[in-house]
Amino acid sequence: MAENLLHEGVHQSISFHVLQHRVFADGYSSKTSPKIEIKWRAGQGEGRNQYWEIGRAFHATCVYNQLLRFRRTELRRDDLTPTERASFRSTYEEGLPAVRCLMRELELLREHFSLCGVELLVDLRHQADQL
Repeated sequence: MAENLLHEGVHQSISFHVLQHRVFADGYSSKTSPKIEIKWRAGQGEGRNQYWEIGRAFHATCVYNQLLRFRRTELRRDDLTPTERASFRSTYEEGLPAVRCLMRELELLREHFSLCGVELLVDLRHQADQL
């Protein structure tokens, strides 16, 4: 439950930030945005889940980043059962390549971000490198 609350809270925070600050370059539109292939979603059916717009990928990168930090913190606890520890370890190890992949793709598409957005990408890169 804690992960779900964190997940949704991060989405709300990012949505608010995007509305309050100019994160994307002038003229950016999710309708015309380049798509980022989400390779780990291949074979899950719906194409929307395999190709994400820059804005959606930005949200996901922020969420993954926070979830991975949460999972890493949880893994430091002494009171986890072996099953809980295995679950946190598995989801941490699964999420790490995902956030790194998204980060690389967003950096390649930085021209779609405003100056503020590029600064956020730099901060996200720093956080991702600390995972």
